Amino acid sequence: MKRILYILLAAATLVFTTGCSEWCTPSPSEKRMVLLYIAATESALSPYADGNITDMLSGYVPAKGSREQELLVFFQNRDINTSSLRSEATLSRYYSNRSGQVVKEVIRNWGEDFNCCTPESFAEVLATAEKTCKPTSRCLLFSSHGTGWMPVSYFDGGGEESVMLRVRSKSTGESDVSELSRLRISESIGYDAPTYDEIDIRDFATELGRYHWESALLDCCYMGTIEVAYQLRNCCDWVIGSPTEILITGFPYPDILDQLFNHPGREGLETICQKYYELYKGQSGQLQSGTIGLTKCSELDRLAEICAAIVNDNRVAMSGIYRNGVQHYFYRASKDFFFDFSHYFEQFAPKESFAEFTAQLNLAVPYKNTTEKFLGVGMLHYSGLSCYIPSNKYPKLNAYYKQLAWNQKVKIIE
Repeated sequence: MKRILYILLAAATLVFTTGCSEWCTPSPSEKRMVLLYIAATESALSPYADGNITDMLSGYVPAKGSREQELLVFFQNRDINTSSLRSEATLSRYYSNRSGQVVKEVIRNWGEDFNCCTPESFAEVLATAEKTCKPTSRCLLFSSHGTGWMPVSYFDGGGEESVMLRVRSKSTGESDVSELSRLRISESIGYDAPTYDEIDIRDFATELGRYHWESALLDCCYMGTIEVAYQLRNCCDWVIGSPTEILITGFPYPDILDQLFNHPGREGLETICQKYYELYKGQSGQLQSGTIGLTKCSELDRLAEICAAIVNDNRVAMSGIYRNGVQHYFYRASKDFFFDFSHYFEQFAPKESFAEFTAQLNLAVPYKNTTEKFLGVGMLHYSGLSCYIPSNKYPKLNAYYKQLAWNQKVKIIE
């Protein structure tokens, strides 16, 4: 009902225009850009994509002609009436006019053949946003599918032959529990349904890192991992992500823009995380499922140094841990790739070393919160970040993992 009301309100107030003729103002000395990137060509996400924008616009929207704040939205949805099965890909500016109406200006239209989930397309959108705004500070909200650091197409033919994993979407008659989930279990970050294209997290970091971002909010499943955060540490100051899946409602969109624009930095980001927690804590039954964490990227190098020392000195103990005894963040036994970061290290780190690890982890993750359960999985240990625990049954996955920046530093897999 909430989403329907927002849509009706937006329909009454949203004014659509094109062109940029009224935006010929001098470049300000300080300009904050918030870029929302929505890749929703997959059928499970598509029905909710417009609603996320509507929810967002029901909150704070920058005023027309603001020299300090600019809101851009890249949007591509699914459209079964087109030959490509995609809607037109557009980058638009949104602002509030003097009458309080929300106005949309289309900056660029790439058409329906644009594939928004390739590194090249992602880079092109970022470059267009940069040229349009010329910002001095940037915040990214990326909304799509995701499986953290997992390699591209791992579940679409690139997985382990010895492990029977199938791609399952919400249209295949799964249980009510998975109906709540956004996950298609087949992508790193982003997913283009017509082509099965995804963006490798390493490519995502490369393109994002061409500009420095104050924050990256990842409204995609399983992105709250130490591997993702470390891969992005030089791209942005802060990362918000969930170590579990994210229910289809997504982030607390009505509250996001006010915090990003008017309460920049840690204060606003922690508020967004708290709103996220409250959104799901306020639900009932299986819907009361939400995990979130805020990572401070400048603390990750020191954390990696501590972890590397622990691993190097305790490799025998590490190899002997009981993998299934570590807190996990998945409810499907066929997808055992995401475990609690702190609980894993607690299994083999000496007491003194683990105390140092914990102190640094608290600096690196200043905010974390979780409901008591996530889709039936008890959250008995929660550090705000997940990690991978290698297994001999996943040789291809292990080979890929060795290439990630986190493993290059810490040497979980030698």
